[in-house]
Amino acid sequence: MTAHIKTVELNHIILKFHDYYVVGEILEDVVFDGSKVDEVVEICKQVFKGERFVYISDRKNNYNVNPVMYFDLIHVKNLAGIAIVSQRFEALKIANFEKQFSPVPFKIFTDMEQAATWAKSVL
Repeated sequence: MTAHIKTVELNHIILKFHDYYVVGEILEDVVFDGSKVDEVVEICKQVFKGERFVYISDRKNNYNVNPVMYFDLIHVKNLAGIAIVSQRFEALKIANFEKQFSPVPFKIFTDMEQAATWAKSVL
């Protein structure tokens, strides 16, 4: 894993930016919907400035994601992939369901280091 170069903290997510990926940790009990996704996408566009990147979701907390929001990610041209990282069985099960909605490569991991290695391979 590379050292992160920038951290952005919002009221619903903490984003840690690295050279070619961003790690997002959605906060406990958040309902992660379209408007929150749009906000994260805008920040990623500013930081990565058109360069391809991978979004890694660090699923430490319990929260709700509307899987339909994945359809809108088709418009994020520099999003090269999505990785989900968790050691909680329930979170992995939910991620496996979400996978079918993703328009980009989508992989599930139990280890952050493996996710970062995969992110580099996708690019």
